[in-house]
Amino acid sequence: MYRAAVLAFITSMPHPQNCASYPRRSLLLRNTLKSILAQTSDDIHVVVVVNEPPECELPKDPRIELVLVSFPPSSSPLGRPSLAGIEVDKGSKLGIGVSAAVRHDARHVMFVDSDDYIHNDIARFVAQDPGAPGWYSDSGYFHMSGRRSVRAIDHGFHQRNGSTHVIRTDLLGVPGDLSRDLSRDEVLDRIGRQKATSIMGRHRPIVEYFDRLGTPLSPFPFAAVIWEIGTGENCTGVLAGAGRKESVTGRISKEFGLAIPSRGTALKSAAVTSWSRSLRLVTRKRG
Repeated sequence: MYRAAVLAFITSMPHPQNCASYPRRSLLLRNTLKSILAQTSDDIHVVVVVNEPPECELPKDPRIELVLVSFPPSSSPLGRPSLAGIEVDKGSKLGIGVSAAVRHDARHVMFVDSDDYIHNDIARFVAQDPGAPGWYSDSGYFHMSGRRSVRAIDHGFHQRNGSTHVIRTDLLGVPGDLSRDLSRDEVLDRIGRQKATSIMGRHRPIVEYFDRLGTPLSPFPFAAVIWEIGTGENCTGVLAGAGRKESVTGRISKEFGLAIPSRGTALKSAAVTSWSRSLRLVTRKRG
């Protein structure tokens, strides 16, 4: 018997062969799950879609549903993150996750990248308007792994990050009977390949897509997401150099569940970033 949920959080992990380090990627997932489970509303469900069990101990919580699929590695180069092939693999996995959410009668779903942190009031906010098409986080934060501050992005954050949309479940049109035993192509065929890759595998087209449907999403009235970068597992090379700086200590740590790094860790992170930037400058000059 499934437990109904106002909001289902859905996340996935790349195939281990598409990770720089699956153990490290697993630890990032654990931090993300801790952030999700810190919601001020308990009326949530969490679906995690993976190829293999994470290589760490996950939070022991009955609201977490781990779904194992047998998809092969994506067409991304093996052993390192790449944008190539991610849309198809991620879209099909999140589709399996939405199907699980449908079985839990979740009114809304939120796609969350498995290395991000989310605001602890999202579920409570969503529960106040269960009939709304959904929301997106127009503003948000970048956090360079190991730093004691975040950088605020006041506009367009949802165009840069995949953890920024809450969508009413019925608008996705995903059936509740998708089996974890289906192949990736079979999942895509059941959902609709275009929808799976553009709405679940990507994030840029989502707001425009639902505008065209006549069911527009609204911006959250608060910054809802922290994007963790500099972990060695990010798919993009974005560096958060711009934006207002805010300390992790205090409100950020409390609302997002982001642990406060030690001063030694912060100094090491700053040194690594400085070295990386210097190396890129040298490489450009030689080129």
